[in-house]
This record gives sequence, structure tokens and C-alpha cells, in this order.
Amino acid sequence: MSASVGGRLEEIEPTRSLFGPDYLRLAALVLVAIAVHAWLVSHTAVTARDSLGFARQALCFETPSAAPPHAGGRPKNTIDHIRASEHPPGYPLAIWGVYKALSTVSDAPVADRALLAAQIANALAAVLLVIPTYLIGRMLFSQNVGFAAALLFQVLPVPARITSDGLTEGVYLLATAVAVALAVRAVTVPRISSFLLCGLASGFAYLVRPEGLLVAGGPGVVALWLGLTRRWPRELAFGRLAAIVVGVGLVAVPYVALIGKLSNKTTADILLKPGDAPPQIYRGSPNTGLATTGPLFAEWWNDTRDAGQSQTMWGVQAVLKEVSKGANYVVWPLALFAILALRRRFGTDPGPWVLVVVALCNFSLLLYLAARVGYVSERHTVLLTLLACPFAAAGLPLLAVAIGQVFPRIERLGVRVTAASLLVVLVTASLPFTLKTMHPNREGHKHAGKWLAANMKENEALADPFCWAAWFSGRTLYRPSDYNPPSSRATYIVLENKSTTPHSRLPTLPEAKLFASHPSARVVYHWPENVPAERAIVHVVKIGGQ
Repeated sequence: MSASVGGRLEEIEPTRSLFGPDYLRLAALVLVAIAVHAWLVSHTAVTARDSLGFARQALCFETPSAAPPHAGGRPKNTIDHIRASEHPPGYPLAIWGVYKALSTVSDAPVADRALLAAQIANALAAVLLVIPTYLIGRMLFSQNVGFAAALLFQVLPVPARITSDGLTEGVYLLATAVAVALAVRAVTVPRISSFLLCGLASGFAYLVRPEGLLVAGGPGVVALWLGLTRRWPRELAFGRLAAIVVGVGLVAVPYVALIGKLSNKTTADILLKPGDAPPQIYRGSPNTGLATTGPLFAEWWNDTRDAGQSQTMWGVQAVLKEVSKGANYVVWPLALFAILALRRRFGTDPGPWVLVVVALCNFSLLLYLAARVGYVSERHTVLLTLLACPFAAAGLPLLAVAIGQVFPRIERLGVRVTAASLLVVLVTASLPFTLKTMHPNREGHKHAGKWLAANMKENEALADPFCWAAWFSGRTLYRPSDYNPPSSRATYIVLENKSTTPHSRLPTLPEAKLFASHPSARVVYHWPENVPAERAIVHVVKIGGQ
């Protein structure tokens, strides 16, 4: 960079944002993130059920014509799949890119390769997430706080495992964290370009998950408030606010125009149409055959168990429970402690307000989701955990000071040593839960699918309420999970051999059990294969045929 000073051309050294110690910290964080996610990806029995839909969408992007054609027989193209899919295209496109690269080095079956691509795409984004997370903590507090915040988020059980599964969270959080980092930078050193880039990042977050639009609310509300209170000139404040809107619109509007509405997701329709009753799948009752207790990773309203209590109050309790689990119970108390201790800073620094406003928007959406739909998952809380980590990291030295005042011997160690020790304790306590094998209870479904791929004929039907066996059999790689040939000579049914199951909220499970009660039904495969059928975990039942 050069400038003319006093008639002479002189070199002006550009301002540096990062220095050697920053790169060393980032390198250490990247190594930890790679180790954690590589371990989890390599120790996954079967990916989450939702990953099947994302992988199917990616395969349809790869070979659009392989999917069932339109009603008139016209083959589908990629635009047709984007327009019809329930999910935005951001994450499936990332899977598609990884799948293409993976196909050059792996000859594994398409079913296995697509799910591995889904995991790798998610995990790679989670590794890159250390950069914006570190920068957020560094801009708000210090280098050490940025390091602690990024490290803490990478090793917490729920965030680490969810961002290593075949789910959207890694890509979504990466776009979200970039938007938040740009927003913190924008309100601290106001520039139109930073607000525009923040809007673009929020738009990309929306292309992964619809709630990504809420991220733009953080800097938007802060800019509006600073303008209304005249801490910024109003015309500049409104110009910066407009830059966010333009940035979001440049990315989001083409997708909205393509699908004709804000989102194709069922949940979005439920939230945007308060007068309509939510589908019965979200509410347990005896009429659906659903169990009275939901899976451990979510809270579900049950019409029988929870009758008589306020669903709003139930929603508050459910959200608080899932938020606590998602943050490993200790992160949010530590973050709130830091916010209270540093409350005076909020009066002079608009940066922390960005995180607080985004967190409040996300928390309010979760409350509405729980009260309206009767369902909330720990997956929905990972953004809140991410936003809490910089404050929790900033709270470690404050907690070290408080501990030193109570225990003088600890005070002699110094604040930095005590704070670092607390961080080591949090990381060490998290890792045993974080590094457990992913979904080992579902492994039998993969083996059942492999057996079906070798033994089931094309003109035979398959009833698989759990979906994994149908996927690994190759039946549903490009088709919906309920696909069956028009005329079937026999039917296979996949069931778990126990009276209760953590998947008991599957809508087609009661129907599958009814099919399996047919007098001619017989078990043709079970897993594990080296145990008697009555002690097996997964059964494949056949009706008809030879």
C-alpha cells in the first residue's frame, strides 16, 4: 500500500489483524478439532436418520434423472429437486462436493459413500468453525478468551457429536459464526462493507437452515438502536442497516423466488400458520401408538402424560432442559456469571450486544417452537451454546479471581494459571462423553440393509419404518423412503426385537408391526447373526414369496 506524502511516494505498512501468536493458537485449535471430528467420524456405527434425506438430495443433484420423473414422464433436473426438497440446498450441495471428491479415492457402495460424504462435509465445516469462533472471542475480549471459547465449543459433547454426524449443524454454524464475527467487527469499527458481508453470510446460513435469517437480527437491532439513540448519525445507521438487508437479499431472494415461499420445511409452515393444528407426529398419544417417553436427544409433548398442564410452561421447561444439555450444563451458568460481572461493558461496547440479541432471537424461536409444536431438540440449541462460549471463556479468569479470594492458596497460583486449570478441567470432563461411539444401537439396521441388498428382488416390497435398512439396500437412494413397486410378490418388514424402542415416534411403526403379525410372517434375517433370533436386536420379517 502506498501514499503520496509531501510530494514523495512512501510505503505505508498495512494494518495487521492477526499476528504470530494468533496463528499458533489457531493451528492448535485446528489440530484439536481435526482429532475430535476424525475420531467421531471413524467411530460412527450409523449416522442420524436425517442424514439419509440430505444424502439423497445430494445424490439427486449428482444424477437428477435417477429420481422418479414428473407425472408426465419428464425427467427431473437439479432445479426441480431444489424446488421440491423440504430442506434448503446449502448442506446437500456441500455433501455433493465432498461426494465428488470422495468418489475419486473410494470404491465403497454409493449408500456408504454418500453418508460418509455427509459426515465429512459437516465435520470439515466444524473444523473451520474454530476460526470465526476464535475471532469473536478475540475481538470481544482477548486472544486467550478466543482460544478458550473455540476449544470449549469443539470438545463439548453435544456440539462435537452433532457436527460430526450427517447433519446440517457444522455448515450452518460456520456460516452463522462468520456472520456474527463480521457483525461484531461491523458495530465495533463501522463500515458499510462489513455490514454487507454480514448480510451475505446470514443469507448463506439461511440456505442451510431457514432460521439463519435470524442471525441478521443481531447487528440489525444493534445498528438500529445506535441510530435511534444518536450514538451513530441516523443516516449512517440506517445505511448500515440497509447494507445488511441488501446482503441477505442478494443470497436469499433467488431461493425464495424459486420455491415461492420462505421455506419448504413442515416446521416453518406450522410456525407461520398459527391457526393450523400441528401434525400428530409431533404429539404423543395412545391413538398413534407412540411411547409416553421420547428419545433422549429431544423433548416431546405427550397428550396423555402432559394433559392438564400449560403447554407454554412445558415449553419453557423443555427449552431450558435442552439448552442446559447442549451446553453441558456448565457453560451457560458460567456465561451468565461473566455477563453479570461485565455488565458495565455493555454500556460502552456494542460488540457483546450482537451475541446477546442473536441468542435472544434464537431462544425466543425455541420457546415458540416448543409451545406451538410440542417438540424441541438439543440440535436446536447448538447456536446458543456457540454464542455462550465466548462469555463462558471470559468468565474463567473472573471465576479464578473469585476462587482465589475464597482460597488464598489457590490465589498464589495466579489468575492465568487458575483460569487455564479450570479450562483443562472442563475439557477433560467433556471428552469421555464426547468421544463415545456414535449410534451403536443402530448398527443392526445397516447389516439388515446389506442383507436385503443381496436377497431382495426389485419387484418385492419393503416396509422399513426406521429407514436405514431401506437406504443400505439401495432402495431409497434416489426415491422417497415409502417407495415400493406397483405390484409386489412379497413384502419384507424391518423391526427391532423389543417391546419399546427409542425410535417409537416413527409414524409408520404401528403399521409395520401390524404387517409383521400376519400369520405367514417369518423371520428371514436377524442381527446379530451369531445369536438366536429371539435374542436378536433387529429382525427382517418376510410375508409371501418362497
